[in-house]
Amino acid sequence: LFFVFFFLSRQAEVLKADMTDSKLGPAEVWTSRQALQDLYQKMLVTDLEYALDKKVEQDLWNHAFKNQITTLQGQAKNRANPNRSEVQANLSLFLEAASGFYTQLLQELCTVFNVDLPCRVKSSQLGIISNKQTHTSAIVKPQSSSCSYICQHCLVHLGDIVPYNSPLLVGRLQVTSIVHSGSW
Repeated sequence: LFFVFFFLSRQAEVLKADMTDSKLGPAEVWTSRQALQDLYQKMLVTDLEYALDKKVEQDLWNHAFKNQITTLQGQAKNRANPNRSEVQANLSLFLEAASGFYTQLLQELCTVFNVDLPCRVKSSQLGIISNKQTHTSAIVKPQSSSCSYICQHCLVHLGDIVPYNSPLLVGRLQVTSIVHSGSW
């Protein structure tokens, strides 16, 4: 498993470099960002302890989401930018994608690690996916404290996204209150 994570880590470094390469167009950068998200999600689900030790969850937020949000916000706030409304629309779409990613990641983590959060509706109740995992043999069982940490991490970032895009995500304010109240 170590060699798999070593390979995945090297692959992540290449994708992060692609995302900052000024020679690539927006479509290529978007593709690299999606691949990085998928890669980090796989690492978190496969061996949560190792992934947390390597701070994969922080790298995921910073490189796949926060840096792009910060860049788009700066462009959207620039009143001299002739493409300001397009940038604002792109920011809204990106925030929706970030929210969707963390919602889906939280669902998968809770399903795979059998975590019961009071704020979470089980996927099977929504008719989305089964709550049973079929390939659990490749998954290293983490400590319950690590499961709690990663779930809180997802909830915090869902809460982080709200202030950036509050008109579209007002309903997600519950996430922030749940995390800060400690009721999960």
